[in-house]
Amino acid sequence: MELAEYRNIFENEETHFYYVGTHNATLALLDLYLKNKRSNVILDAGCGTGSLMKKLKRFGNIWGIDTSSEALKLAKKNGLKKILKASVEKIPFKDNTFNAVISIDVLYHKGVSSDRKALKEFNRVLKPGGILIVKNPAHDWLRGSHDIVIHTKRRYSKGEFKDKLDGAGFEILKLSYINIFFFPWAFFKRLTENILRSKPSSDVKYLPGRINKLLINIYNIEIKLLTKSVIPFGLSLFAIARKPIKN
Repeated sequence: MELAEYRNIFENEETHFYYVGTHNATLALLDLYLKNKRSNVILDAGCGTGSLMKKLKRFGNIWGIDTSSEALKLAKKNGLKKILKASVEKIPFKDNTFNAVISIDVLYHKGVSSDRKALKEFNRVLKPGGILIVKNPAHDWLRGSHDIVIHTKRRYSKGEFKDKLDGAGFEILKLSYINIFFFPWAFFKRLTENILRSKPSSDVKYLPGRINKLLINIYNIEIKLLTKSVIPFGLSLFAIARKPIKN
């Protein structure tokens, strides 16, 4: 990711509809699938600038890792201390440490040389019965200028990601798209960028308050759909999986 984008995220993460909605979705899924609501040890694998970590604290003891020194510097500015510089492909914790691993928009990145290896690491550090929540961008044909800014290596199809979760030894509880309501806007934007050969630019920009609030409300409708069913299409993929309990 471009260094300037970490600062951009840091400045917008608490208010921008995309981050607010994504964090709300993650918390809702944890509420739904995590047995204990407070006494957990949770890893935010690819914690970035740390806004989600702060929200996860109500579930227990939260640790974060990231490979970016810039991201970790901003996370510390966010008041976070339990953060380490480390890759999702080599997590510096013992086997069976965590009740849950959260990884939001991480595996797609060029800095992750092997997403399969990262998924196996998630499995290794989870306790038997532990929950994995992963979100990643979907549909490789939706690449645009934002992907250049955030250093996208891969966007996922549902079948591909299912195969990788199965290969890492997970029991899939739910695999669903999200952001179906935002899909037409994103498709038109990407099409326009490609036709005009636009310069790389971030999708994360300031939005007027009323528009941002409206988009948060739309995202919250999708969260209700996500927790009750499977969304058939969208901009991103959410996976909820469990490390099997061996008999």
